[in-house]
Amino acid sequence: MALDLHRKYIEKKQESAPLVPIKDIVNSKYYVDPLELLGERSFNEPREIDESEVGTPIQEFFRDGVIFLTGGTGFMGKVLLEKLLRTCPHIKHIYLLIRSKKGKNVEQRMEDIFEDRLFKRLKYEVPKYYHKVSGVAGDCSLPGLGLSVSSRNTLINEVNIIFHGAATVRFDEHIRVAMNINVSGTRELLNLAKKIRNLKVMAHVSTAYANCNRSQVDEQFYDPISDYEDILKLVASTDDQALQDMTKKLIGDLPNTYAFTKSLAEDAIRREAQDLPILVFRPTVVIATYREPVRGWIDNVYGPTGLVVGAGTGVLHTYFGNTNVVTDMIPVDMVVNALISATKETATNRKVDEIPIYTCSSSKQKPVKWNEFIEMNRRHGIYWPTIRAIWYYSFWATNNPFLYALLNFLCHIVPGYILDTLAVLAGQKPILLKIYKKIDKVRDILAYFSDKEWTFTNHRLMALWETLSSQDKELFNFDINQLSWEYFSQAHCLGLRVYLVKDDIHTLPAARKKWEKLYIAHNALLLFVYAFLIFCAWNFISLFLKLAGLI
Repeated sequence: MALDLHRKYIEKKQESAPLVPIKDIVNSKYYVDPLELLGERSFNEPREIDESEVGTPIQEFFRDGVIFLTGGTGFMGKVLLEKLLRTCPHIKHIYLLIRSKKGKNVEQRMEDIFEDRLFKRLKYEVPKYYHKVSGVAGDCSLPGLGLSVSSRNTLINEVNIIFHGAATVRFDEHIRVAMNINVSGTRELLNLAKKIRNLKVMAHVSTAYANCNRSQVDEQFYDPISDYEDILKLVASTDDQALQDMTKKLIGDLPNTYAFTKSLAEDAIRREAQDLPILVFRPTVVIATYREPVRGWIDNVYGPTGLVVGAGTGVLHTYFGNTNVVTDMIPVDMVVNALISATKETATNRKVDEIPIYTCSSSKQKPVKWNEFIEMNRRHGIYWPTIRAIWYYSFWATNNPFLYALLNFLCHIVPGYILDTLAVLAGQKPILLKIYKKIDKVRDILAYFSDKEWTFTNHRLMALWETLSSQDKELFNFDINQLSWEYFSQAHCLGLRVYLVKDDIHTLPAARKKWEKLYIAHNALLLFVYAFLIFCAWNFISLFLKLAGLI
């Protein structure tokens, strides 16, 4: 959505502004060093860790571990990969399932993964990490995961820990694609896991919203609304259009194909993985990093991130939703730490014939309402404007459909037509109205969640925290009781600017000057609008008084 504007700049390959010394940024009235706030000034010095050095209980669990990771190219998967390589020095090897994409082979996509700034700390602190990672060509949507015979044999003979995070997370994904990846892919991985000779544990990453048709979701399995085998047979025998037409009926009271297929995947695990050392891990809405390896890192605009970026760039001015509801969000580094800890716990203390479920959520211990979250981000984010901003921050969310329609027309449609027309006259491609159409589509997709609250119990995860050693609590922190939304918001918008929008920090002085000009223009526009409204009201009242004979 809003990032489409930034991509246009990237596609044109415009030269960046001249570099400004960090001291000139720090010594201005915005005295905080942005890289220090993000944590990029606090990397530890690299050091060699001898094989004889004994680590924490979690670190020792991963000693000589050979890990198979699906979803390692995705948001959460990259954070998990970075964390394991940086904090578990005695891991033997990590195999990443990677499919060819956009003309790039496995090796090229592997290189792309580690080009991300997320891995900057890892490269500095553990410079010899790279030999511990290999890409394996495959695809979760294909039979047998699309693995070659040699790759399959390698995994069967070497792997002892599996993290299954691969999934399509698009809410409006076609049901065939969602079933093939989220359900068939999970079953194929279970079949592989049963053949692995020395499997210690398998962690399946689900979602707390797999059962969002319930107001309270406990750490247990629930009966799905359909049998996954029946749906798989239907998908195999029905064409795309017919499946699209019957999707709403198939998913029942679940909001989308994502929740539906993740629910079916959980049922497949319950029915087919009783003899495996496996756990189901359910995070809620996963957002940017809280503390490590840097603060505010994220690589997508899903959920709350899209709203913050859209408002911060001056593209998004209104949104339909109830801002007084609590949205259950959790920073991705805390999610990954909890996943690693739960994986170790399941491998070492699992009860026979039990498949434990861990819910990673925050709303019970640290609830935050939408309006509170938005205000905290506005208050801290105002100091880190992007050079790409097209207008000053002005954002109003409402759950009144009539007020939203008016605001959407005045703040989106009218400016969109004007600016797109000016773009055409200037010989440029109009994009604003296209962005607003995408926003409307996203709003419709998320309408189910706009005014709902859920109760997610996370007793098992909270109990797990209490069992960790003090060293593991420091290394793998996921204590929800310590979570501070104020602290998170301090670096969130700056992180989005640097890591998501990829706006160089050296453009900050220029961006702030532009921000001040936009502020003046914004207030001038408001003054004009208020004056026009007063003028219209005065003329209407005068006309009424004249007709009534009062003047």
